[in-house]
Amino acid sequence: MLSSLAMTADGVESFDFRFSTGALTPNDILDSATSPPGRYVWEVARRTLAACPTADAVVVSNPILPIRGSRLAKLVLGGGGTGGPLPCPAVVTDEGTFPIAYVLPRRLFEEGLGRFLCLLSVSRSAADAQLLSHLTGGGFVPRRTSALRAVGSLPDNTPQGYVLGDNMEAWLVQCVNAVTLMRSRGDWRGLPFAAHHPGHAGDVLFFSLASRLVPADQLAFDAQVVCRAYLDIFQDCGNRLEPIVLDIPPAPRNTDVGDGRYFIDSLAHLPPGVAEGTFIVFCRYSKAYAKSPFNLIDHARFSLGDPVATVGDTLYQRGPLLNQPRHRAGPALSRGAALRVLMQLTGGWDLKTYPAKDRRVLIRALVDLGCEVTVIDLPDAAADGATVATAGSTRALKALLAEHHVFISVDSFPLHFASQILGHPTVAIFGCTAPGNSDAPRRPGYRLPAPALPCGPCGCLDYCPLLMIRECTNQPRPAQLVAAVMEVAQEAYGADSVLAVPLAQGDAA
Repeated sequence: MLSSLAMTADGVESFDFRFSTGALTPNDILDSATSPPGRYVWEVARRTLAACPTADAVVVSNPILPIRGSRLAKLVLGGGGTGGPLPCPAVVTDEGTFPIAYVLPRRLFEEGLGRFLCLLSVSRSAADAQLLSHLTGGGFVPRRTSALRAVGSLPDNTPQGYVLGDNMEAWLVQCVNAVTLMRSRGDWRGLPFAAHHPGHAGDVLFFSLASRLVPADQLAFDAQVVCRAYLDIFQDCGNRLEPIVLDIPPAPRNTDVGDGRYFIDSLAHLPPGVAEGTFIVFCRYSKAYAKSPFNLIDHARFSLGDPVATVGDTLYQRGPLLNQPRHRAGPALSRGAALRVLMQLTGGWDLKTYPAKDRRVLIRALVDLGCEVTVIDLPDAAADGATVATAGSTRALKALLAEHHVFISVDSFPLHFASQILGHPTVAIFGCTAPGNSDAPRRPGYRLPAPALPCGPCGCLDYCPLLMIRECTNQPRPAQLVAAVMEVAQEAYGADSVLAVPLAQGDAA
């Protein structure tokens, strides 16, 4: 629940917004896993001001606390307050130091300073008050105590899906660093904003595509922090932001190092001069992305300033990305020539990997049909008649794709690069993860066969929670994938140029 109050000369009007579970009505806000809580303070404030254009100020509740507008009005204006006129700007706290809500003047948004709210700590009222003080021209921003008792210790996760723990410290660090920068630089209003989202390979791709889709007048960031290991992805995906390169490894896939801890530790490895001249916003996974039905590109667009206010604005309603060609084929395929199929059957974690038994059937079936099969980074595939290759960079992956007609891949960077950047004829495999979070918009030359079982997506990393094995059996069957390969090849290269394969033969797989 996200709530606000519009303060006008005639009184107060309350508003209730919510993290969307699919619909995007005027009261729904896209649930973005890559957006810090402060991004929601900004979004709720500007939607409130748009709905109530006569408001002089707006009160926005702390996004990690589920407070309805009616309750917010009592906390801020009711008998539990300190009495007297409501100061603006101000931070409303509980009995301790936890911010309950923010009182923000309209002029803060008229002056184009809304993006600075992304830097709020949402956990320490004194730090947030100092940030607001600088944004509104200096001076002391009072803290108005509400009747809400001290929040005390927070759970590991909020009802809205925010992952807390190290993230709370990270948001505080970004806020304190921002205040320090404002104090030292008289030109702070014009300094660049950087999204700290070095991420994994797929994350860098999604943020890159998002940067290209956000309208210029809504793009709130100028740069993005990226690990050097993924700089080629950043560049080859056409990211519109400037790269700030980290010379450290990406965050591990396991939970040994939390995202917030990684953010804090990485600040010591920024290039010289960056910290002294850049506002850095922690945009790693603040919430569990599988809770949201939206594509991670839409998550990143929202993080970068795009409201993504209606379903028509979302990725799947826009169709193929960025005027992509209908399909981009591999080498010419003449009648009777072998169909060349490239496969990526391992993913970012164990359960994404296509099961060993099924992949042997899949490879052998395609080879028996006369296809030439190449498998990336699976040495044991050679025993089933496949050629084994490596693709350690985007350049190597592009070269492999250019030599093959159809690409089959599990939910991993190569899938997204082939289908969303290159528009290559592709068959996508999803099992434990939700296709809606990361697959491509539907187009000719792209197939997403249905998973075999109704249990997914579970989102688990290491083992199946039902069978207690380190393998996901909720994957399309080999026969489905063989049929999808032939369908995609016919769409991309024409029916006459593809081998005439009896369906019974494919079903026998």
